[in-house]
Amino acid sequence: MSKITLKDISTKINVSTNTVSKALRGAPGVSEELRKKICTLAEEMGYKKVFQDEDDTINGITVLCRDTFLSDVTFWSQVLYGISGYASQNKIKLSIVSIDETKEHNPETLSAIMSHLSDGFIIAGTISDTLLKKVQASNIPFVVVDHFSEEIECDYVNISNKHGIYKLLKHLYTKGHRNIGFISNSISAYSFIERYEAYLKYMKEFNLTVREEYLWMEAEYIKTDYFKSKIKSSINNKDFPTAWICVNDNTALTLIKALKEMNMSVPEDISVVGFDNIPELLYSELTTIDVPKQSIGQKAVESLIYRIQNPDSPYADIMLSTQLIERTSVKDIS
Repeated sequence: MSKITLKDISTKINVSTNTVSKALRGAPGVSEELRKKICTLAEEMGYKKVFQDEDDTINGITVLCRDTFLSDVTFWSQVLYGISGYASQNKIKLSIVSIDETKEHNPETLSAIMSHLSDGFIIAGTISDTLLKKVQASNIPFVVVDHFSEEIECDYVNISNKHGIYKLLKHLYTKGHRNIGFISNSISAYSFIERYEAYLKYMKEFNLTVREEYLWMEAEYIKTDYFKSKIKSSINNKDFPTAWICVNDNTALTLIKALKEMNMSVPEDISVVGFDNIPELLYSELTTIDVPKQSIGQKAVESLIYRIQNPDSPYADIMLSTQLIERTSVKDIS
């Protein structure tokens, strides 16, 4: 008969090997009910503990995200590259589970997630509080990336959205712009909400007027028709913005395309700035905020490893800094 391992027990009971290890060692982070269940099963299977590094080994982690995470090739692909690279360096197997946003409340969704034997989860991007709470109740360590919930106490890794907007607004102000609009889109991502709130906050601090008619919050960043319609209806207004802050680079690039199709020039007629510094901007004119996308992924894995090995440590809210990338899409009108 072959030796029974932690992996054998974890497969049988459908929890991570790390959870089994903690239960057998009497370590914190496992409910008493689950601990008794694991210990009883281990005894029934004839497990004999061997004092070696097996108990502390992190075998695999799982990235949990919505389907849109995998379809995005401008931002999330770079984050995922950082996750996979750092996991590989630490010889940790990586798996990915994508979920349908409309099915996050379904019991089958949680079952599909938990079917992946994993020592921990990296939850990437927006996800419902309901599903987050279910993952939390599993007692499997996890870290949340580019999202935040007041309802969930856990480790978070985000970027300084607010400081990034401050840098953009200060840059435009220094260049003489006083009428500054803001464009978001219909995706209610945490980072987008933060950027909008930061715009409102810092417009007030710079003593600039926020005009409702120049808050375009439902932009379809894949289409130019939306922008053409909005511009045509307000371009002749005396207070039409001389500059626009866009919630991300895709939105900014589509705005620039629409302006050019209307025979308007950036920055001669309108100044435009973006956010994220996506790879497509290498030869672009767009001034933007650089987000350390691969570092986000690396820091997520690093945080998850620490959480797995230190389950009782205080939760950390990690904020990575951003950098202004000045190109030629802003005109100096001072």
